[in-house]
Amino acid sequence: MKQVLIGVGSGLVAGSLALTLLFLGPLSGSNGAESETAATASALPDATVSAAPEPSAVETASEPEVIECSVAELEAADGILSLQAQVIDTETEQVLFDRSSDIPARAASVMKLFTAAAALETLGPGYQVTTRVYQDAADPSKIYLVGAGDVTLSRTAINKESVYKKAPKLADLAKQATAFLAGVPVSEIVLDSSLYGTDSGEYQSVWDLRGLSNGYMSPVSALQVDGDREKPAAKDSPRSTDPVQQAGTWFQESLGETALDAVISKGLTPPDAIQIASVKSRPISEWIDYMLVVSDNTLAEALARLVSLDTGLDGSFDSLTKSYTTALKNTGLDLTGLKVEDGSGLSKYNQVAPNQVNELLALIDEGYGDFEVILGGMPVSGTPGSLSYRFEDAVGSITAKTGWIRTGYTLAGFLVSPDQTRLRFTVYNLGDVTTANREAMDDLVMGFYACGADLVNR
Repeated sequence: MKQVLIGVGSGLVAGSLALTLLFLGPLSGSNGAESETAATASALPDATVSAAPEPSAVETASEPEVIECSVAELEAADGILSLQAQVIDTETEQVLFDRSSDIPARAASVMKLFTAAAALETLGPGYQVTTRVYQDAADPSKIYLVGAGDVTLSRTAINKESVYKKAPKLADLAKQATAFLAGVPVSEIVLDSSLYGTDSGEYQSVWDLRGLSNGYMSPVSALQVDGDREKPAAKDSPRSTDPVQQAGTWFQESLGETALDAVISKGLTPPDAIQIASVKSRPISEWIDYMLVVSDNTLAEALARLVSLDTGLDGSFDSLTKSYTTALKNTGLDLTGLKVEDGSGLSKYNQVAPNQVNELLALIDEGYGDFEVILGGMPVSGTPGSLSYRFEDAVGSITAKTGWIRTGYTLAGFLVSPDQTRLRFTVYNLGDVTTANREAMDDLVMGFYACGADLVNR
């Protein structure tokens, strides 16, 4: 019916125009041309005439339907305790979701992102730590094993690997020292761990002592072997209360008959001692990669102390806030309120706001400085590492640093949603937590994943 009405209307217009021309005649050449065109148009079949769309159709086409996606039910789940979070669209930099993201709080192992960034800014990715052996200038039978912060030094055999791949070996140090001594028996092995901390290693009073028995943390010391693990090839293996003494015992065993009757003591290396052996660690870029993938606390603390020393401080726990702030001063990050109690994130007194984490993630994402090392080491859902068993419905789509202490779960990184929106996110679920609280946090992150660009802040 619509086409019929359009055809009739066109005929009437053409007829009126023809009658007008009969009485008035052509006024000019150009007007004659326009009349010819109009007459030709009126003779065309109805199907070629385009009808103007109705107003309602125009409005519908110019105003697409707005889709909103809320995670309110997931946020209200029993497993969500005290929530702090921020989610940002990486393309538009629009904040899609925010819950108290500007309030500093305990970040758990998400703190390791800042430890890695500080180490890369001060030491650089190629930095290596050298462990040395010295001979006493006055007594050739007395030697000193001097720790420089390399916790990866390994007692494993030359053809065996610890958790730290291609780590330097005690056996190599022993071989060099024995060759230099040329048959002189060792009467005393002095262990020098004076670079930072105490002679036996330092364990934060706030750290859970189950870290030693469950094997996820060792005391902090400049001299230790295999991260003080009972089993060098096991990520989580019981640790001792004195990694320095353990290192001395294992070094004596590596020396063999040369040091069979040697006394092991602790002390300082005299300035006139003669270097007789040394081994270098792998570059710290490899430390950072392993630290992030499996959340290795011992490596994190070693890096934190090296950052402190490199910024001119003493390598103590108390120096870390100042050393991190100094190390990261050129990044442009707003570190207001940052409090660094340790490099691993084990302390509940660390203070980092979720929006500060997201600012760091933005630098990591854009490849600032050497920060691509950090992105390369972050766990990926469904692949080996601390996200291997999580986010089974988003395998390969979530890249994030995990965090857990007994008073909170945290997660920070990137995700690519089904609509191909790339989001940057940091989430803290704080309180006295159990596995159920981690699952609730993961469900919330999966809500972000499902919503993508349509995520709304309510």
